[in-house]
Amino acid sequence: MKMRNDDLKKITEIKQYLLDPPVSFKLYDYAQQYVKDAVSLLENYPDAKNITAALQNLAERLTSKSLPQDGLRNALKQAGIQISSLTNK
Repeated sequence: MKMRNDDLKKITEIKQYLLDPPVSFKLYDYAQQYVKDAVSLLENYPDAKNITAALQNLAERLTSKSLPQDGLRNALKQAGIQISSLTNK
């Protein structure tokens, strides 16, 4: 998938954050904005439809805090891996 340079730079920053999220009690709040930013950026790319849907689901789970704290870092890492599949093409 071909992305604009500005979009590629931003999604790479988000990917790096998600692959190595900070250890923090406010991780839900920090991660929520990154995931929402990724969704809004990827919505412009039809090839990323499946990943966008998965990130929207993750954003909803972050908003409702329905994701257990002990599974949060792993869920964010998995989201980063999904985004990596787009940027490594």
